[in-house]
Amino acid sequence: MLSRLAETSFWLGRYLERAEGMSRLLVEFHQLLVQDNRAHVKRGCTLISHGLGLEGDPKSARELVALAYGEPLNPGTLLGSIHSARSNARLIRDILPSDFYQAINQLNATTDDFSLAAPGRSLRSILDRLAVTNGIFEWLAPEDESAHFLTVGRSLERMDLMSRLLALKLENEWRDQGPATTLRAVGALNTYLRERVPLTTVGVRRFLVESETFPRSIAECAKRADAELREIAVMTQLHVDDILRPIGMLESQIRYLGDDLDELERIIAKTTPAVAQTTDGIGLRFFRPIGSIVWSN
Repeated sequence: MLSRLAETSFWLGRYLERAEGMSRLLVEFHQLLVQDNRAHVKRGCTLISHGLGLEGDPKSARELVALAYGEPLNPGTLLGSIHSARSNARLIRDILPSDFYQAINQLNATTDDFSLAAPGRSLRSILDRLAVTNGIFEWLAPEDESAHFLTVGRSLERMDLMSRLLALKLENEWRDQGPATTLRAVGALNTYLRERVPLTTVGVRRFLVESETFPRSIAECAKRADAELREIAVMTQLHVDDILRPIGMLESQIRYLGDDLDELERIIAKTTPAVAQTTDGIGLRFFRPIGSIVWSN
């Protein structure tokens, strides 16, 4: 596979996952802030916006949504990630299933009707379209290198989003609603409740880091990224052990995690840098142009 196609597939996966993650987070954060009757809602907005890496100083729930929704040219925002996903899909539309490409176009069209006055309904519409888009990909995409790169991108983005969410420590600002909101923000509440354990801050944080039953936990995403990269290594005959070292170390630390809460927090803090290192390694190994064509007489 051409490095251009591999890179585009990888970032298509990351942008689609970023759009879904941002949408879920905004639905829950907006509701949390609207229901907060205290005088320091601005402090909560600042906490959330800084935790998501957004540049701005929102003072209300509406301003936070407007900031996170963003603009098309900023891929760190919801609108920017959707537009970036469509731009990447256009570059490789000849290797994507036609239904998948059409679903991405329809997802992009959904943003035209986004309403800051009723963001919950608009965000739910985006999540519905994302569910259809991801379902079509799982149903139709061939098991080729492009699909593996896309899945690696999705897994790494999930790890990054999860670590950023846990780093917010919503329970410090919202003691009662924080743990449940954290679970709902990643679609994990029902899975957690099926474990039949108390809904506590520590329990939620451990679950989202080490759970083997929830596919978006940091541990499960690291396993998926590891497996997909090893499949790519078999197809390309390139070594990936050095690339996998950062997330492999995370896996090992999670596997042998005991009751040390400080170690749990260190793992959460290490996740985003590990994702960045792995992304850089993938780029250097698979996306970097090798050599050049020299024309001569």
